Amino acid sequence: MSGALFSLAGQTAVITGAGANGGIGHAIALGYARAGVHLVIADIDEPGLAGTEQELAALGAAAVAIPCDIARAEDVDHLFAAADRHLGRIDTLVNVPFTFPRRVPPHEVTLADWEKMFAVNVTGYFLCIRAVLSRMLPRGRGNIINIGSNAGESALGRGAFPYSCTKGAIHQMTRELAVEYGARGIRTNALLPAQVLTPGLQQHLADPHFRDAIMPRILMGLPMGRLLAPEDLVGPAIFLASDAAGAINGALLPVDGGNLAMNAGGTASAATP
Repeated sequence: MSGALFSLAGQTAVITGAGANGGIGHAIALGYARAGVHLVIADIDEPGLAGTEQELAALGAAAVAIPCDIARAEDVDHLFAAADRHLGRIDTLVNVPFTFPRRVPPHEVTLADWEKMFAVNVTGYFLCIRAVLSRMLPRGRGNIINIGSNAGESALGRGAFPYSCTKGAIHQMTRELAVEYGARGIRTNALLPAQVLTPGLQQHLADPHFRDAIMPRILMGLPMGRLLAPEDLVGPAIFLASDAAGAINGALLPVDGGNLAMNAGGTASAATP
């Protein structure tokens, strides 16, 4: 009985931001495939998307890859039309993508960068949610899982201002959807990671200042003592899509190694003053 509660076998899902050059979406796509989920995966990065599709094929998974810029309404319409053809129904939508053009103080953020971040990080999620709701509502069931961030719950500083604002918007979007549609059989939740060792973060580690000055500060705020791996998000994403989470709706679930639990002045050891 307990195993059945967590089973996703035979379910269907659309996962955006699933390209192999990314992190979280790629890991969740592979994890869902291993759990028996039939997939439509999407990403703006076509080579990365093709790479994920090849990995899924090697697993014997039923998966279709659709290039998509979620900030473009026509691309989103095309994605979900493809999902209609290939899946027939959509049990779960996982919203993953984000953009973070550059880190500058808030007063130096350009309007173009601000608008780009909101177009992808917020409007893109909205467009996908709007499309999937029109398909879930007639069935009276479904799951929406948004990837939020610890940055949406507490301030990071160091040039994260517009990114944090977009993630805060995603968290409130999650709550509002949970309230609006919970009684109609559609649950909406969010996963809130801390710093994940994605290819993007790997690039930052090539910068000596980031590696030597910022990374130690990041690790001080992770009581678990390490950065997250993309695979750390897979189990929670499976859980939220399963019957085991049937009464969980509107949750902002930290997957952050204890980051949000830790006081800014706290330390991980009683031996440390």
